[in-house]
Amino acid sequence: MTVNTRIMKQNRKCKRLDVARKLKVKIDTNNKIIYANQYFNEVAGFKISDIILKDLAYIVDPSMPKILLDKLEELEQNHELFYYIYKGLTKDGDCYWSFAKITSRYNEEGENIGWLIEGKMLPDVAISKIVKLFEVLKEIENNAGTEAAKKYFEGFIEEKNLNFNEFILAVTGVTEKKALQYVDIDEDEAATKKKKKGWF
Repeated sequence: MTVNTRIMKQNRKCKRLDVARKLKVKIDTNNKIIYANQYFNEVAGFKISDIILKDLAYIVDPSMPKILLDKLEELEQNHELFYYIYKGLTKDGDCYWSFAKITSRYNEEGENIGWLIEGKMLPDVAISKIVKLFEVLKEIENNAGTEAAKKYFEGFIEEKNLNFNEFILAVTGVTEKKALQYVDIDEDEAATKKKKKGWF
């Protein structure tokens, strides 16, 4: 299937993620995908050969407002760690909602070489809130352009007296400490550590 045919499905009910597992995607400094873990492959239906060096937007649902993808790039340039909510797109045109922790990646020389995206299931209460905002932003983008949507979004979070990170955590209903604990949970990683114990 091509991207164009994948996005034609209407009235999709997004699949739920496993609360005990974590999606992991690595991107380079040009937002190109260079790695995805097994759980991402299971959820999204992509093999790494399908998405390697594709732009990150390739695996994001087109119903996401463009300004939030622009915001992602801005955050990447200015923050070591931040939180994000995204609607993922699967190979067959389905979708899933994810709460993500995004952190900078460095090489041995201390140079930034990209970002690690760790995605967990987004609680239903957060989905209902974010869907409404997405719809408003998308409508503004379609009718008045991305700059107008950006201005509205800036005013929206300013009215709540929050920065972007605080807004994401507020929508999700957790503190940063709880968010870090939640993202840290991954049965796959725990199983790997158990297997390796005693090898050396």
